[in-house]
Amino acid sequence: MQEKNLEKEGAADIWQEGIHYLLEETAAVVQETCEELEGEVKIPDEVQGLPVKRISPYAFARKRVEELHLPGCLEEVGRYVFYRCFALRRLCFTDSWKEIGAGVFTGCRLSELEIDFYRGERSCLKFIVDEVRYEICVTMRYHREDGQVETAKVLFPEHYEEAVENTPARIVETHRHGSGGYYRQCFYNRELNYAEYDSLLPWAAAGENEVVTAKIAVLRLRFPYRLSGAAKEKYEAWLVEHIEDAGRFYALAEDTETLRFFGRNGYWTREAIEQAIDAVSVEKKTEVLSVLLEERRRYFPKKKKIFEL
Repeated sequence: MQEKNLEKEGAADIWQEGIHYLLEETAAVVQETCEELEGEVKIPDEVQGLPVKRISPYAFARKRVEELHLPGCLEEVGRYVFYRCFALRRLCFTDSWKEIGAGVFTGCRLSELEIDFYRGERSCLKFIVDEVRYEICVTMRYHREDGQVETAKVLFPEHYEEAVENTPARIVETHRHGSGGYYRQCFYNRELNYAEYDSLLPWAAAGENEVVTAKIAVLRLRFPYRLSGAAKEKYEAWLVEHIEDAGRFYALAEDTETLRFFGRNGYWTREAIEQAIDAVSVEKKTEVLSVLLEERRRYFPKKKKIFEL
């Protein structure tokens, strides 16, 4: 779309790559987006030299955007910005985002978040996962002053609440389903409390199926940011006990990095790897099959026969 400038009440309007910006004195504001906006969208850090700091209410409502990268200087997102963005699955932003309006993700089914931290460990993550009741995987990259980057990945399971009438008592009771509600409470002063998060493994094991709990355990073990030794032992004990379910899931998902991670850390059993091989053989997933066969050769080699004369 060609850029268009208009002078309006001392500020300039500009359309750029399907996004309408209002250029104020010290910042640019996302006002609205064109109907054709879809797929992967990146909002620039600056528009005509002005930092993009705000997104106005309903700016992306009903658009077919699937992946959105927000600017690194964004501070405020207005109410219902992503209202009924049914296609939106992935959102990337930084810890500069401080204010979040009501109903921002109404009608969305986000499944992935990526956050880059430059100013500590505070973010608006809690407000987002509180709004999104579905399962959501979060990648957090902590950028240190010495240039090092530490990465954490966690899963917030799906949860929902159900109002059930207790007729004899004439009251309405709230029934909570899934462990996701407990995981969404693991925040203090806008920071994720990893120790509290890790303490909820028994709740996940009791309230979720083996696949969901495996994802929680595997992400914490593969990206052990602030993972205590005691918590690591509990995750490993659970994973070893359920390695057949976990191995089959990650094999069918063709996640070869996790499959090799199982091997390097001694989580595989012969039975588990055989079941994973059978599963991908049926589905004709040849690439991951070759990885599993190599893993089997490496960790469970056939014993050579010895012939005595």
